[in-house]
Amino acid sequence: MATFINPFVDRGFKIIFGRDESKALLIDLLNDLFENEHVITDLSYLNVEMPADCTDSRTAIFDLKCKDKDGNFFIVEVQNAAQSYFYERSLYYLCRMICDQDKPGDEWKFSLCPVYGIFFLNFKSGKTDKVRTDIVLADRSNGRQASNLIRQIFLEMPFFDKEEAECENGLDYWLYTLKNMEKLETLPFKGQKALFRRLEELAKIVNLNKKERMEYEECLKIYRDNQNTWDYAIENGFKEGKEEGFKAGKKEGKEEGIKEGKEEGIKEGIKEGIKEGIKEGRIATSREIAGKLKAQGVDIAAIMTCTGLDADTIASL
Repeated sequence: MATFINPFVDRGFKIIFGRDESKALLIDLLNDLFENEHVITDLSYLNVEMPADCTDSRTAIFDLKCKDKDGNFFIVEVQNAAQSYFYERSLYYLCRMICDQDKPGDEWKFSLCPVYGIFFLNFKSGKTDKVRTDIVLADRSNGRQASNLIRQIFLEMPFFDKEEAECENGLDYWLYTLKNMEKLETLPFKGQKALFRRLEELAKIVNLNKKERMEYEECLKIYRDNQNTWDYAIENGFKEGKEEGFKAGKKEGKEEGIKEGKEEGIKEGIKEGIKEGIKEGRIATSREIAGKLKAQGVDIAAIMTCTGLDADTIASL
């Protein structure tokens, strides 16, 4: 049995960072993220739910939402399942928080406070090949930051591959510890960060009260079930895609070659056939994933976002 909770489980993440007794840990993490830019001395937790503006718009719910004494807003989230448009979704949420600062009356002069989104991704998004992607509003001609009102920071954990001895700074200490926490028996870096003694205490499963432990174990079960569902669907979809690609490539190559009666026709046919096979394989993968997610009771809208399939196709699975 693990000694520490898994911080990528929803309840585990909130136990570590979302309580008054763990506020100092969140402040420390944010200060390491924004090192040499500004220093956060205090935070207040805010309601994580942002109601819809009207009956046909969306309600936004965050893992953590807080504000520092200077008025800066922070959204901190963990995302485990790959989504095609997660970067776009996160931007939508930050824009909602900007618009939510609107005040009625002629006296308001658009005195907006910055909104920061920090997103821990437990998957590779396909948009980068590095751990940290830091997006700001900048002047395209010279790269200079034009506004500090919106900033997105994505931390793609699969790209963080440092060993303990290779960690050099505060952010490294955090990323290594969070990524490996569930496998550790004692937390490292307590000599470099005295605050990690507090982290070790809060993150130990034996220190959870009965209610916390029950909630955590339920969330852990869902996390593992979903992870197994994704792994199975992706593995089988990839296998089917390769098989379909090979069959289609072989078939199309022969037919096109006979039709043209030229060696070039055979080559082009194989090329187009493989392309079509890969396309069919991707569709098969999406349908496989959608079927598994539907069986798990995942919302149709979320499945559409994840797979790119339409509602009718998903309903027919």
